[in-house]
Amino acid sequence: VAQNDWGADFRKLSAGSALVGLTLWLDNMQDASLQGYPESPKSVVLITGTAEYNMVSLDSTLKACLWEMGSPFLPCKTRHGVLVAKAHSLRMWLKDSSFCLDLELKDSPNLPELNSMQLINGCFIRRGLVPAFNEITEKLEVVSPKKFSRLALLPDDKRSKVMQADIDGRKEKLEKLKNSDPRRFTKIKKIRKKKFIREAMVYQGNSIGKQRTFKPIAADKSIERDRNDR
Repeated sequence: VAQNDWGADFRKLSAGSALVGLTLWLDNMQDASLQGYPESPKSVVLITGTAEYNMVSLDSTLKACLWEMGSPFLPCKTRHGVLVAKAHSLRMWLKDSSFCLDLELKDSPNLPELNSMQLINGCFIRRGLVPAFNEITEKLEVVSPKKFSRLALLPDDKRSKVMQADIDGRKEKLEKLKNSDPRRFTKIKKIRKKKFIREAMVYQGNSIGKQRTFKPIAADKSIERDRNDR
């Protein structure tokens, strides 16, 4: 962390090393936020790249970690493998978030019985988060980082109710639109389909998120078929 330069580039690190480096980086930025020096730029950039090492995506691993923590980092709209956060939001999060109360790394005298991380869908995720991750991506498929963080921290029974209410709300909204203005409903469906196909065509790598989504749109087989037909 330097004056007006809080960015980090993790492209040459393995997923495990990057998680350690991420904790140290957040700790250094937290100290700078509390002390007021070095000053931060307007936006803080984290470069993850799009490469995979031993079938593990560094980009996906860091996104899963940051989004579980409710961080303000979001995928860059114009570049793959880049996360961006507004400096003001980042400083407030580092000061106030319960996830940032103790970022200091500590040595444990005893080895744990189980690895705290689990490999799933090409990225390392905290073992305790895996059930929530599977449920959220299975039911909602595409979800924003902020919504994922909010849902992941809910108890299992409450999470299921919230997601079901979200699904029912979407269906009800589309049904009302279909009944009130069928032509507009058809037009919106066509626009969404074109957008998803376009994003699927530019999608590269096994990323946990495409722009602001948590699950890569290109993973949908129906979209892949549309892509091949073009």
